[in-house]
Parts: sequence; C-alpha cells; structure tokens
Amino acid sequence: MAKVEKVTYFEDARKWRENTAAVVDLVGREIKASRVKHVVFATCRGYTGAQFAPLAKANPKVNFVGVGMAPAIDKLYDVKWNARWGRAMEEAGIQFMRGTHALTGGVDRALRATFDGGFPAGAVIANTLYLFSQGMKVAVEVIAMACDAGLLPEGVKVISCGGTGSGVDTAVLATSVGSANLFEMDIHRVLAMPLKR
Repeated sequence: MAKVEKVTYFEDARKWRENTAAVVDLVGREIKASRVKHVVFATCRGYTGAQFAPLAKANPKVNFVGVGMAPAIDKLYDVKWNARWGRAMEEAGIQFMRGTHALTGGVDRALRATFDGGFPAGAVIANTLYLFSQGMKVAVEVIAMACDAGLLPEGVKVISCGGTGSGVDTAVLATSVGSANLFEMDIHRVLAMPLKR
C-alpha cells in the first residue's frame, strides 16, 4: 500500500514572508522526521538565510547552505546583500556561496542574449520545472550549484528550498547531484509549493 504524504500549498506567492516562515517550520519538522543532514536554499539578499539561522543553530550537525546569484546578476537586478542578515547566517554556521545559475545562467544566458532569445537546453529544463513553480526550478538549481561549489556532497538526501521572487515557497526532498549529473537527481517528495492559478 502506498504511503500518502502531505504537501503544503501556498495560495498567495505575494505573502512571501509568511510562506518563508511556514517553509522554515516545515523544514525543521522534516529534519526531525527524516534525519536529513543537508539543507540548501536560495537567498539573494540574505533574508531567507536569516530566517533559517535559528533552525541552523538548533541543528548544528545539519549542513545548511545558502545559495545566491553571481555578482554580475545581482548587479543586473540591483540586488543588495544585507550585512545584518549575512551576520545572522554566519553566526548560525550557515555556509554561503554565490554562483552562476546552473540552468539559466552562464553560456546559456549569453546565447539567449546574443542570438535573439534562442532557446538553449538549460532553458528547456528550467521552463519545464516552471510548470510546477518558479521555486521548483530554483530548488533543483541550488542543489546543483551547491554541489558544483563543493558545499554539498553528491548522492545525499537534501531538503532544498526555492521561491517566487522573494523568500521561499517551495521545498523538496531530493538526492543531490552537481550540474554535470543533473538527470541523476531524484526528487523523492514535494514538501511545499505554491498553487498556480
């Protein structure tokens, strides 16, 4: 008999602060229930990382990794890092990295810009994940980015969180892989995601 797992759905992605708080709480409960030792999440300004800081302090044996965008992309979107939130992450032992988006950055981005919006392979994958939610694409992407940076080992269970614009509203339990092995990633469960209308 199949086991039915509950998925948390968020009705309004604009309520990103409330959604983020709910995801952090959900991740805390999942750490206890499944004994996962790795959590990765997107954080561009540091807000989401600061929200995870109390959970990281309470679980010092769990590897928490925050993933931000490459500095050139921060500049393009006028994203400013908040030093106070960054200190909260650092004090909680959260590792932080910035990197090129595994699915929609780097050479793929250059190809789209240079060849009048061409559609490289990474964009196909990203847009397929967008069918679920923007956060689903981000949750998959930050796993690969953290593995590529050496902050998350490949082949381990990880809870990964992404969002729609600000904060996080999507969480999955997956097996980690780097970008070169993307199609070996297993998404075991969706823990939370926004409802699409």
